[in-house]
Amino acid sequence: MTDSSTKKNTGAGTAPATGTVPGRGSKARVNGSPPRDTRDAGAPRRGSLAARSRRVGTAVAAVRRLRLPEPRQLEIHAEFDEIRLTGLEMKGMPMLGMTLFEVTGAGKTTTAEEYARRVNAEDGEGQVSVLHIRLDNSGTARSLYVEMLAALGDGFALNGTEHSLRRRTLDALRDAGTELVIIDESHHGGKRSGFGGEITSSVKLLLDGGVVPVALLGTEEAVPVFAKDLELSGRLTAPCSLGRLEWHDDYDREIWLGLLDNLDARLVEDGILTKRIGLTEPGLDRALIEATNGVIGQLMGTIRTAVRNAVRDGRDVVTREDLIIAVDVWNVGHQFVRHNPLREV
Repeated sequence: MTDSSTKKNTGAGTAPATGTVPGRGSKARVNGSPPRDTRDAGAPRRGSLAARSRRVGTAVAAVRRLRLPEPRQLEIHAEFDEIRLTGLEMKGMPMLGMTLFEVTGAGKTTTAEEYARRVNAEDGEGQVSVLHIRLDNSGTARSLYVEMLAALGDGFALNGTEHSLRRRTLDALRDAGTELVIIDESHHGGKRSGFGGEITSSVKLLLDGGVVPVALLGTEEAVPVFAKDLELSGRLTAPCSLGRLEWHDDYDREIWLGLLDNLDARLVEDGILTKRIGLTEPGLDRALIEATNGVIGQLMGTIRTAVRNAVRDGRDVVTREDLIIAVDVWNVGHQFVRHNPLREV
């Protein structure tokens, strides 16, 4: 009886006409094709969609990293400083709070992040002079304490009753030498503010604890909530403003033109583009403030979209047409505005 494997191996010494089957690690040809060089297998081919996506991702991320200081944000920093330093003079006494409630995209979070980064840069080990937390709009006191404890490095932030969490939060703030807590509402759509009754009551307890002042950042939906709580309002400083910029206001227009000029320069300086767009050109400057409602977040969304479109097209310059298309697909597309004023320039 003949083994089937013997039959298959009969004539094995004769090489197949189409080439040999390589073993593991062999570079022999298969079906007459040259061996494949896999050294750059992870890199996208030049001109491929993967390569384009990588370029777009790099450019968009660079735009997202841009930070453009403007006078009103520096004024908010001064407000943070005042309430923080006042708190240092009032240790053990009821503290003051402050509010900054503005439209989404006004720059509230960026302003808070930059302030916390600047002050905390001089902190020693274990110290957190400015605690900046993001609060979802669930509106529970427990979520507030959990976020604060987690940000201060408490590995058991989820454990405990609301009362014990509050006590641990106050102890953790003392231990970290915290001088200001910034509670930043993360608005996830809808009309409901995260600053409900539980949060406002918890803020009053924090202020009464005499440990640290509190700054509250949120959307305009929070204004009527605080208007109803006169007890808390009496412990707050005058509301801060970081609203929309208006073209017809001389001071606002000066800020806007400065922002456009700074943004234009930074796009080139940071290697995102090779040529300035010309954002301050007469007519375009006003059209941009109308297209973005004078909100810096909407301006950055417009520029980010224009840069994406240019890079997708293989260009390192943004044209007027890129801006027009960006406003069509992003500003109008997301219904920030109803029409595109750049088409009238």
